[in-house]
Amino acid sequence: MAPPEESQGGLMSGWVIGWIVGTVVVVVVVVLLLLMIRGAARAASKAEAIVEALVESERNTAPLWAVDTTNQVAGRIVAAATAAREHLASKAEV
Repeated sequence: MAPPEESQGGLMSGWVIGWIVGTVVVVVVVVLLLLMIRGAARAASKAEAIVEALVESERNTAPLWAVDTTNQVAGRIVAAATAAREHLASKAEV
């Protein structure tokens, strides 16, 4: 049977190994969390840039929605000019 001093030394080295392993695990978890937080911050800044670009493109393309209205007005102008020309042509023949 081993003397009590050896068993205490083995017990102490077990505690030391446990503390070292625990510390390594905690450090790895902290590093991983910091990397995740950094990645999330980068993703957030990229998302903000994307939203700003979308808002700018919406602002820049807003006049395109008026093209339909412009086409309708142009059609009415052409129709009115055609009617006026036909009216004037019929008056000139008389």
